[in-house]
Amino acid sequence: MSTLTIRITSPQPNTQVPSRTFTVSGSVSLQTTSGRSLVGQISVGVTFGINGPSVATRAANNSAWSCTGAPLAGIPPNSSITVFVTASATLRFFVPADRAWDTEDISASASVTVQLPGPIAPNLTIAPIDSPVIAAQLPITMTFTGSAIGHDAPISLVQYYVEGWPPGSAAFYSPTNTGGNWASWSLALPVPPGPHTLTFRAMDRFGTVKDEARNFTVQPQTPMVVPQGAKTTLSGVPTTSSVTSWTRLEPQCTGADMGTSSSARLFDPLWMLTRQWQMGEFQAEDAGTPIQARVRATSGTLRRCYCGELPEPTGGTTTAIAAPVYDPTRTPLEVLVERRAMRAANANDARMLSFAVEAGLHFLRMLELTSLSKSYRAAFLARLALQPLAPATAAMVDDATSRYVQSMVGRAPDGRQLAALLRTTGAAQLVLDTALNLAPEDRPKVQQAATAWLAWYDSMCSEPAHPGDDAWNPSRLEYAVSVGARLSANAQDDMTFSATEIDGPIDWSSFDLNPQASLTTTADQSVTSLVETTIPVPVNFAGAPAPRFWEMEDARVAYGLVPVGPTDLAHLMMIEYASAYGNDWFVVPLTLPVGSVTRVDSLVVTDTFGVRSLVRPIGDPALPPAYFSLWQSAYRNLPSSAAAKIATNRFFLPPTLSRTIDSAPLEDVLFMRDETANLAWAIERTVESPIEQPAQRCEAPDSAPLQPSPDSMGTELPRYRLSSQVPPNWIPLLPVQLPNPSQPLNTAGQILSRLKRGAVLQPDGTKQVHAAVGGILNAGAQLLLYDEEVPREGVHITRQRRLARWTDGSTWLWTSFRNQAGTGEGSSGLKFDQVLEPGRSQQP
Repeated sequence: MSTLTIRITSPQPNTQVPSRTFTVSGSVSLQTTSGRSLVGQISVGVTFGINGPSVATRAANNSAWSCTGAPLAGIPPNSSITVFVTASATLRFFVPADRAWDTEDISASASVTVQLPGPIAPNLTIAPIDSPVIAAQLPITMTFTGSAIGHDAPISLVQYYVEGWPPGSAAFYSPTNTGGNWASWSLALPVPPGPHTLTFRAMDRFGTVKDEARNFTVQPQTPMVVPQGAKTTLSGVPTTSSVTSWTRLEPQCTGADMGTSSSARLFDPLWMLTRQWQMGEFQAEDAGTPIQARVRATSGTLRRCYCGELPEPTGGTTTAIAAPVYDPTRTPLEVLVERRAMRAANANDARMLSFAVEAGLHFLRMLELTSLSKSYRAAFLARLALQPLAPATAAMVDDATSRYVQSMVGRAPDGRQLAALLRTTGAAQLVLDTALNLAPEDRPKVQQAATAWLAWYDSMCSEPAHPGDDAWNPSRLEYAVSVGARLSANAQDDMTFSATEIDGPIDWSSFDLNPQASLTTTADQSVTSLVETTIPVPVNFAGAPAPRFWEMEDARVAYGLVPVGPTDLAHLMMIEYASAYGNDWFVVPLTLPVGSVTRVDSLVVTDTFGVRSLVRPIGDPALPPAYFSLWQSAYRNLPSSAAAKIATNRFFLPPTLSRTIDSAPLEDVLFMRDETANLAWAIERTVESPIEQPAQRCEAPDSAPLQPSPDSMGTELPRYRLSSQVPPNWIPLLPVQLPNPSQPLNTAGQILSRLKRGAVLQPDGTKQVHAAVGGILNAGAQLLLYDEEVPREGVHITRQRRLARWTDGSTWLWTSFRNQAGTGEGSSGLKFDQVLEPGRSQQP
């Protein structure tokens, strides 16, 4: 049996080639059986990418070959392409039975995947400009010429902008070219006198941009006028130069001794001593500077987290709630609080359709990186091909989604189907599917790849696992969360921090101590004793008095020059602190874990005289009641007769993020009052499309205006209209009254006023109802807003993606809501029971 073998030696697999035009080389060998001989040479063909250009060559047996080519011009830089190499040979042998010679064709193939190089900026040249440009008549029309040639792709656009305009799409203008060929372009532009900067930009088909700027000056050509008697230079140019003399005073030091000036002698030392005695500066005080501080503290890590509002306590006692376990070192608190459902719930759900396609393609890439006996790309594509959208869903999508689905149906696998298949049957049953026809030796590798893919698919974004993990309160349009920690086995050290009005960044000030709830932290043993000995550092801030006598102070911040009035106590206290007590404060660092509650037990300070002083913490029973409540957590829902209003000596360090990357709003809903119609409206301005882009909702009615009946055509009778139409994205919020379970009957406050989500029934007889389609208005089974949550200024709710990195290096992606102030009242134009006069339009 004759065999033909082809090998690729360059480039190496999964490496980046130096340029788009690169050389593929290798060797070819032929082993023939007895009686067969090679006819001519071996033909070698190289195809650069799928459906790409092909280059052919010939090689002798057991010899090297090489082909140089480039992929299609439409493939962008940094893309991965597969180079296919085929070889064929013709063998000649003698057939004794026929007493004649016959031929046999054999072939072989090989492939290698490489990465194209990054984008190279186009070559943009501009003809030089002789500056200054002398103009006899202004403004002068100047012609600018140049050429633009792309390296990776043809030039698609050449633009320019003039100084004074911000670079952007609205400020760019395009010059003219010759038949669409940007290799030669020209621009005629009227230019006024003065200095100018003209910037040209060339952009290729892949979006790679190259900017070039030219600076020049336009001067008018005017005759030189020399006034009579004026001074001129040797060349005849007027000049105002003259000879000027002046006298300068220079002080001279008569002595080099600085003792007199450095002693800072006073004219009346007795007056200074008297003032010091009046201010009490002669009292015996320990003015030693602290040089060492030892802090003893008790720290407890957060162990429980309850998403949503806590149940109301009954009977005035503490309510025990079984909250899930929470590890702040693994998950940021914002993720647990803000995350919303993102991905498709099943194979028929159209949410995040683009992610489902990318996930399916990623599974094929994982299979290609696995050393299988053959490629199963076609088999998995036929088994998991993306199907068209359901008719009900397809009628509601936008044009961009429709075009995306048309381009991907049947050409890409559906990650939703693969995930549902792996969750129901498992990877072990998937490899046994007869439709895939997997080889027995490849099944363990495919099963391992499918299991790894499902783990990657589930970890891409963070979503609530069950309804109990949802912290969003639809009736309040805000988040609510409670966390629990314990500092000791005592009941008073079981702390629950609750936050019920989260509509922005989360910090320690968002939480209050809830003494009426306990998150069952009795069994949690996460208390740590901290002992740290450090060197206190003086507090330093801009404009603070300099501690050294001869040090020059910074005059950029002068607290003494702050204009304040007699009643502006805040500014007066700030000036007093900065000028008199600014150098009396020291910072003692204490390292704490993220997501902890810390209590300072003691602080021992050693000064320069060796004296050790014990500083008791605020709230110590041995000290008088403290009136300092800054940076302290307050108690929540305390009766007015309670003695303690704040929780002293409880430092809460929440596990929150310092910086996130937020996307543009994917969904935008505006809540507003309509006093004319006596309604509140929720206007869905944008909703998230299946391709994860904001889709604009129609702002005009989607049905035709009401037409008069045939019986009334040509008559002069008035017409009755039941109601006018509103845009389909205006969702009404109807006022309803519900009983208050927390108040007994026949008492004040027993009735609650709510705003219930409704729908608009079209008055054209089609029985068509315009309901909400976005995730904000469909966050709950039914939306029952408290009446005070939609004030006169309105509410603006947006929905966007957020990306952040946690302390352990993990990346978190989730979807969150944002609550902002609205734009005020509005009018929908909704009217009922109207009589239209003859000839009057149907619309209001």
